[in-house]
Amino acid sequence: MGDVYLDLTIINDTDPQKQMELQFLADTGATRAWIPQDIAKKLGIKPVGKTPMELANGKIDSLPYGLCKFEYEGEVINGTVVIGPKGIEPLAGTHILQEFRMVVDVTHHTIRRARAMKAK
Repeated sequence: MGDVYLDLTIINDTDPQKQMELQFLADTGATRAWIPQDIAKKLGIKPVGKTPMELANGKIDSLPYGLCKFEYEGEVINGTVVIGPKGIEPLAGTHILQEFRMVVDVTHHTIRRARAMKAK
C-alpha cells in the first residue's frame, strides 16, 4: 500500500512573509499536523505550549506545538502544528484534512477535495 501526500504551504502566524511549501503525508491515523523542529525554526514558529501525544510505538510523550496557518489552492486556515524532532516527515492529520475537506482514498492512493463541508 502506497502513501498519499499533500502539498501545503505552512505560514508563520505572526509573520506571513515566512512561509514554505512542504509535502505532507496525509495520515488519517493522526489528529494533528507535525513538522520537524528545524523547519519550525526556519519559519519562526515558536512553541506556545505542549500537548500529550500518543506516538506510533504506543509511547505517550509531551511535545511542543506552535501556531501557524496552512494554505491549499488559495484557501487559508488557522492551525496548530506539533513540533517534532529534526528529520521527521511532515504529517497532515485529520484536523487539517477535515478543514480542507479532503477525502483520502488509501486503496487508490489519491486525495481529493469534497465540494462542501457537512453542516450538522
